Amino acid sequence: MKNFLLLFLGIAAIFFLGFQLSNYIVKPSTAEVTQINDLLIFTDSRPITPFDSLGTVEIGFVTGTQYESIRNNLIKRTKEKFPHANAIILKFDKKGIDKCEAIKLK
Repeated sequence: MKNFLLLFLGIAAIFFLGFQLSNYIVKPSTAEVTQINDLLIFTDSRPITPFDSLGTVEIGFVTGTQYESIRNNLIKRTKEKFPHANAIILKFDKKGIDKCEAIKLK
């Protein structure tokens, strides 16, 4: 009887988890982010999966003011300061202190 009950609960759990995963609804806001130098780059967005924040990297003055030069500089600094990060969330500021949050997706 115990074996039957355990088998039933196991099958029910697998069915429930499978049903939950298959019910994920892709919304208009769902997107795939760019990956550069092994870092996923979130700009004006946040990951939907859980993550740990490792810290912040700030950048004041850079030689270029274009998005790519700022992004590449933040990526380089993040890789140096947080080598275990696998993603960053870019945060741009009109006052000139751009930064990113280094994160580790779970």
